[in-house]
Amino acid sequence: MRLSGGWVFRVFHHSAGLPMMSEFAGHRYFVSTSTQSCLRCGEAVSTECTHCGTCGQHMVRDDPPEAWIGRVVDGKYEITEVLGVGGMGMVFCARRVLVGDEVALKVLFPRFLQSPLQRQLFEDEAVASARLDHPNVVTVFDAEFDEEAGYAYIAMELLRGRTYRAMLKEQAPMPPAVVLPIMVQVCEGLLAAHQARVIHRDLKPDNIFLEEREGEPLRVKLVDFGIAAMLDVDERDEQRRLLGTLRYMAPEQCILENPVDERADLYALGVVIYESLTRRRATGKTISAVLDEEVQPPNVVLPEDQKIPEALEDLVMQLLAKDPEVRPASAAAVEGTLLRFLEDDFGRQPEPTGERRNIYILVALVLAGLLGGVVWGLFQ
Repeated sequence: MRLSGGWVFRVFHHSAGLPMMSEFAGHRYFVSTSTQSCLRCGEAVSTECTHCGTCGQHMVRDDPPEAWIGRVVDGKYEITEVLGVGGMGMVFCARRVLVGDEVALKVLFPRFLQSPLQRQLFEDEAVASARLDHPNVVTVFDAEFDEEAGYAYIAMELLRGRTYRAMLKEQAPMPPAVVLPIMVQVCEGLLAAHQARVIHRDLKPDNIFLEEREGEPLRVKLVDFGIAAMLDVDERDEQRRLLGTLRYMAPEQCILENPVDERADLYALGVVIYESLTRRRATGKTISAVLDEEVQPPNVVLPEDQKIPEALEDLVMQLLAKDPEVRPASAAAVEGTLLRFLEDDFGRQPEPTGERRNIYILVALVLAGLLGGVVWGLFQ
């Protein structure tokens, strides 16, 4: 088969029990059932192939994360432990060779060095994170991108603790007295980002880290600015508008024509608070659900003994408004409201209203009448 650009691709029919062999531009390789997408044209390519059969792109194979242990990256970071693996790369515990302390090292999968979008996302994460210097945002020390050497990394502070997702799995639904202090710190981190003209765009429980230090109070750290938008430079970007976690994406993030600003992060904050209080999703998992599905107020889905104060419920529903104009104006405004709730002791249960109050009054009157009859009988 002859392809555009003069490339020649030949397929050799396989014998029984052997995989199919192919030849492309002089390179012979076996075709296996395991594939990866070509970062140039998007076609599925066998992981055994050295080049894409459609466009000729050289295919890079990623070593497993464990194979990185013991390597020294950029002559500065000796990898000692695998901390996690994500969609774009790997996170390691690494020792700084010169200083001897430990850092978290986020390394882009080598194959993504060939992807203009992934490279730009990684570079922007490094720049956005470097703009931020706040106790509630993870600190970035160093970053490097060297395509020739075959690596791209971000070195940041090593955090000990757990994600807010882990806490939700164990404890949700949680009372306001537990949720609100954590969300105040989240607001602090968001405010620092927004003041630096950075939108996180992927705020979710997995990216809220609860740092635990002996003898110190719990500290919240916002992490993973991998798809962050910098408002002063990102007007050029349309390709990644739909990147993110749909469950936490604001409606305006799902429509390319709509502008996205700091209030998209406030919507995600509302989803996180809603899940914390109810252990339920705010909407379904489709774009149409995010755009059109009506969110049920927390007190509609909560049992009687877990209902929250009406003012807190109103704030959550404002954060989850489909129209950004209806949401609070800033993270600072949300933080101020949460602090007032804490000052008013919003850990207590709300006062009964309406029909429930009438029932309580009726029960009280009946009990008072019975008690009065008993007392009258004692004196007869």
